Amino acid sequence: MTRRPVAAKFSLARRRVLGAGAAGLALARWTLVANAAPVNIRYATGGGIGPNEMETIIFLDHLKQNVLKNYGKAYTLEMTFTRGTPEAAALLAAGQADLATLSSAAFATLIAKDAVPAGLTILSDNYQDGHPGNATNTFFVLKDSAITEVAGLRGKKVAINAFGSAVDLMLRVMLKRNGLDPRRDVEIVEVAFPNMGPAIREKRVDCGVLVIPFLAVESRKGDLRPLFTGGDVFGPSSIIFQVATNKFLGEHPDAVRAFLADYVDGLDWYYDPKNREKAIEVVAAFTKSPKEVLDAYFATERDYYRDRSACVGAATIQKPIDAMLEEKLLDRKVDAAKYLNLSYLPKPCAM
Repeated sequence: MTRRPVAAKFSLARRRVLGAGAAGLALARWTLVANAAPVNIRYATGGGIGPNEMETIIFLDHLKQNVLKNYGKAYTLEMTFTRGTPEAAALLAAGQADLATLSSAAFATLIAKDAVPAGLTILSDNYQDGHPGNATNTFFVLKDSAITEVAGLRGKKVAINAFGSAVDLMLRVMLKRNGLDPRRDVEIVEVAFPNMGPAIREKRVDCGVLVIPFLAVESRKGDLRPLFTGGDVFGPSSIIFQVATNKFLGEHPDAVRAFLADYVDGLDWYYDPKNREKAIEVVAAFTKSPKEVLDAYFATERDYYRDRSACVGAATIQKPIDAMLEEKLLDRKVDAAKYLNLSYLPKPCAM
């Protein structure tokens, strides 16, 4: 038998030990990754609830437990329900939110003021307005009101959910088109969406805006009359979309991808006819809307338009931003295309 020199024996033994050590370190690293705590995402909603803002119903317990593959593994969600997108924008600017739903108006204001350190990225669609055949945000008056056209709002009190919100912009643009100064000719007040219908009926305001789900619930009562819609103002346009701070995106890109993959899976689940009964049950329990009302519109063509892959084009976001510039509500031009990155979505977008 050929004998290896002692040094060779030692060298071989050392390599084996080192090899075992390296394998152990690799296994340890894999174990650490596998057992890493999920990333907590601080999320600010834009003021609506499901089925208006889909994130508020996609991340309900039933879907977390039965549909969403990544929740609790790659990420968790700490959701703050705000009164409107300006409040969500303020949380982003203060570093108190990582992701949020924003309107074009709130987004453009943040960008123009350079209010979020390191900036923002638009990640996906939430819902769009003004698509023919789909629901559209609508300003209502009482059925027997003497106000029959927008010019008739002179000297009247008009309610929106929050100053600087998407519907606030819609109102101001429509007023100016009809020769009214939003600051001098009309009193604009804030009323929370759930209280909007009663505020009109009790004549605390002369006109107010209804969005889904309140649009479907209140308009069925028959005592309100539409005055104008989001489609009248902008045509098809993006109302709410999802954004992330660039700081969070740079630190946790995989968590954002996992979140958006679950978001799209949640959309698919709600729109799948075989889940219809359970979907209505889940949303009714959360929104306190009657099941028969939800079933009449939710996830149908009578609902808002939503891209099923959560894709959104820069042009649909840009329309309200351009209107802000024209109406001198924005100090400088903001190009939405520069901030749009759809590559974090699970499916490619042909936009």
